[in-house]
Amino acid sequence: MRPLSLIAFILLSLLSGAQSSAPMDDFSITLEHGPCEGVCPWYSVTIFKDGSVRYEGKAYVHVEGVRRKKIPVSDVNKLIQKLRDEDFLHWEEKTDLCVDYPDVRITANLNGQRKRLVEGCNAPGKVLTLAHELDTISDTKSWVGNVREELLQRHPCNH
Repeated sequence: MRPLSLIAFILLSLLSGAQSSAPMDDFSITLEHGPCEGVCPWYSVTIFKDGSVRYEGKAYVHVEGVRRKKIPVSDVNKLIQKLRDEDFLHWEEKTDLCVDYPDVRITANLNGQRKRLVEGCNAPGKVLTLAHELDTISDTKSWVGNVREELLQRHPCNH
């Protein structure tokens, strides 16, 4: 009986160790473009460690609703390394948001820690720069499009 108890103890220790290390390997990052009083694209996109991408278009985008795709895991790994290199978890959040200008929110789960940042007013800060990179990596352009530009072209007298 004693050897069986020892084996059970070792197995349980290994399993609990694997579970406690799982958050270190967990990664997701969500970009949310918020609404404004005009025709600003309103959508979110989440990138997961395995290369899965989840997009949800809400308004003023070409594709409304939920869509999914896969991107290369190597792209995700480069993004994770960039966030680590730039010490993303310690970025300072800008708090000056503008009326009628869409804010950008980025929420990341990295190394078992969660960080949420908001930036607005089209200030060329780190958050907006990262937002552009996330849009590029996940190729949201095909879903988001440029609805505002299309509306202006259809109704040139209204701008």
